[in-house]
Amino acid sequence: MQLPSTQIDRQSPVPYYFQLSELLEAEIVSGRWKPGARLPAEPEISKRLGLSRTTIRQALGRLEQRGLVQRRKGQGTFVAESEPRTWLLQSSGGFFEEEFGRMGRLVRSEVLRSTVRGPLPPWATSALGLAGPEGGTLERVRSVDGLVAMYVVNHLPPGLAEQVLPLDDPNESLYQRLKDRADTETAGGRRMLEAVRAQERLAMLLELPVGAPLIFVESVSWDRNLRLFDCYQAWLRSDRMRIDVSVSSSPFTHQFVTPKIAGATR
Repeated sequence: MQLPSTQIDRQSPVPYYFQLSELLEAEIVSGRWKPGARLPAEPEISKRLGLSRTTIRQALGRLEQRGLVQRRKGQGTFVAESEPRTWLLQSSGGFFEEEFGRMGRLVRSEVLRSTVRGPLPPWATSALGLAGPEGGTLERVRSVDGLVAMYVVNHLPPGLAEQVLPLDDPNESLYQRLKDRADTETAGGRRMLEAVRAQERLAMLLELPVGAPLIFVESVSWDRNLRLFDCYQAWLRSDRMRIDVSVSSSPFTHQFVTPKIAGATR
């Protein structure tokens, strides 16, 4: 297995262990590192990237918490085998492209609305710290292996929305497009989870009876410069997906909690 060519950014405020875990995660979720494959040994990673063994173990520990790798005593660290439908609430990328891409699940989307500039709901302008009431919106119903699993509405600052919307392919990952088109990647985020009941429109979209239980998720994400760039609300069928939450006592956690309030455009 080859280590990624990307180097650790020594000038970034993002801790080295977090940067390393993101680099290794990209190899796993892209499929370049297959389930069951053994990761390069710690000394090799240390020599290649100039990192301490402590930093490497922190990064591997984060990947293990997220269910991406398994560490076996005396044998090394291995890419985790496929698991049942799960989305990691602390996942740094899009809602579930990473998880289902890693497990070979088929994700399909129906775009209900895609606007580069239009009125945003008050919660979104507040979450993104926008000076004005307008921004971009992407509204989709998403299915996994042919079963409707989620309804999600993303909102972006208008300047950023102009770079990435509309999608070329309705099944495309918004977060991958943000990376490719706008050089914007997630460094942190905040997510709120709540149990709700399906109102009439949600019930219709998610193929449920009115009043059926759903998981509601509200999220805001920021990049490595602590600029807010995306927020979304999502309603999830818990009978077709489950959410996994890992808890960490990492002393670096506080560095990903409070972003700057940016202007309306990038």
